[in-house]
Amino acid sequence: MATLLEHRKMDGYHSPSKPAGFGMDRAWMECEAERPQDAPLDADDAWRAAVKGYFVPDDDDDEEQVEEQKVVEELMLLGDADKLSAGQRQVLLQLKEAEQYSRMKLKQVNLSFSGAAVYFFTPMRSDGTPLPSSVLKFDTEECVRDELVKTEKYGKLFGLTTPKVKDSQFLDGADPKEPSSVMQIDLCGGIFGLPEFASAPPVQTFASVIEDGLQAKEHKVDVIPIINEALERRMFYFTMTSRKVQSLNLAASYKLVRFVGHGILNRAKEGAKRAEKSPALAAGFQRPADIDDLDPEGNFLAELTGKRQTAKEYFQDFVGYEKILVEKFERSVVVGLCHNDLHGGNLLLDSQGLIWLIDFATVKDNVHVLMDLTKFLAACLFMYLQDNVSEDHVRTFCKILVTTPDATTAMPASLEEAVRGDATATFVLALLTRLRHCLCIYENGDDAPDNDGLPFALAFFSWSTRMLAYSEPSLHQKGRALYCAIAGAQRLLWDAGVDVGPGACQWIEQNRVAWEGQKGRRLSTSADCGAQLAFYEFGVEFPRYLAQVGASEAWSTDFLTRERVHVQEHCTTITMKFAGRLQPRF
Repeated sequence: MATLLEHRKMDGYHSPSKPAGFGMDRAWMECEAERPQDAPLDADDAWRAAVKGYFVPDDDDDEEQVEEQKVVEELMLLGDADKLSAGQRQVLLQLKEAEQYSRMKLKQVNLSFSGAAVYFFTPMRSDGTPLPSSVLKFDTEECVRDELVKTEKYGKLFGLTTPKVKDSQFLDGADPKEPSSVMQIDLCGGIFGLPEFASAPPVQTFASVIEDGLQAKEHKVDVIPIINEALERRMFYFTMTSRKVQSLNLAASYKLVRFVGHGILNRAKEGAKRAEKSPALAAGFQRPADIDDLDPEGNFLAELTGKRQTAKEYFQDFVGYEKILVEKFERSVVVGLCHNDLHGGNLLLDSQGLIWLIDFATVKDNVHVLMDLTKFLAACLFMYLQDNVSEDHVRTFCKILVTTPDATTAMPASLEEAVRGDATATFVLALLTRLRHCLCIYENGDDAPDNDGLPFALAFFSWSTRMLAYSEPSLHQKGRALYCAIAGAQRLLWDAGVDVGPGACQWIEQNRVAWEGQKGRRLSTSADCGAQLAFYEFGVEFPRYLAQVGASEAWSTDFLTRERVHVQEHCTTITMKFAGRLQPRF
């Protein structure tokens, strides 16, 4: 709309769409014509001009706008921005969203062995108000371009809840091996409500949800329905997209000898290699620098092998059986699509209870179907479970897991009595029980080959050794991983026909007896009598069923606070009357 000041330059005041003087106060126009064009308007003049339909600019507002244009705001990168390299900082500022805001906050989420880094990225207004967050992944140009293609190809297989790529930038002239390219991904849940009014986080990682559950004295949130949705339903369909049965050398697929070398025998050498890329990556090998520091008195080996020797000595003997292991573990297994990096940081939960999967850079086909689930299980035990639980319980769980006899039997019920009174151990058992249920589903099917439990035991052993090289676990958690690695190695050697000693045979057989006592429970089958009756604990399963229904059908989210609200508790009764003919569509 034209302003009054602009019309002063014309012959009289008139509207562009009307003849001069049309419908106007002629006396007021003549008075105004006598006033100098640069004279300020008083309140009465401005009011009369507004009544006539003119827009009168505020002189103060004009001055403030001019001053704001003169001020150049200083760029501020907050949070973990100091962890960015020079190249990463430069390519970050090339993002379209980074060009619009002068304040940005970064929070590092993950750092991989390759040097790739993942951050939460939150732009902020000049007054500090945060705007919707997104995820940034820094990697080499080749890897970023490859992940862009894989995200488009495989993301849809998980369902609608896979974040979309917002932007990607590449640094000209960068070293091909330098992780100085970036892709920006929509953060799931970021579209719900306004961040400045949020009283709950828009998104949580599975890692934080499980860690909170393991730390809480009272468990107000049942994570079992979340695990069901994520692993039993969503990841199951993703994995089974290309399901088939084929012959696979499990020892080679899980790289047993290689990861024993990395995590146990050659820690100093591997740490030096990683230090060339990043000190943070080398930290996993340097803490501790010597694997024997995790069990200096040799108690783990004395209990599990009946011998007095160091962990290094034991695993040096173990890799000597490489040829036997490779020959023994060539077998038919169920394979499918593998995410290949399934941990609590790549599974996200938004404010509406929806499960999101991110990071498709490592997706591979024709991989053993337990690759993803066993990594997730190992992360729960060696990364998310802290020291607020009795180690006796953890070692009991470990021995039960490595002695699994098949791919059908549920976790032994006898464990429930053993953990009674320990809230954290009870929570861990419930988590392991549900994960065991998922593991059995993945390996089953009409054409599934015979299974003696060895594929899972081997996969769990592999991830136990690999976690020893990770930087996230504490020394206490790595001690657990070493214990499970020794127990898993004993199971593999026992299956391969190697003499593991009377002490190991005793605890293996004791735990196999516990499994045999579980044969009549859910998921159990027998070669002699076919399918057996399944028994359910009504007091446990029924509330979980209701929670599952509630999570998927009965909850919504407040559009301002993002807090979960129950639709029945927040609904309004409406009486409607209708008279007319309906025309249904078929």
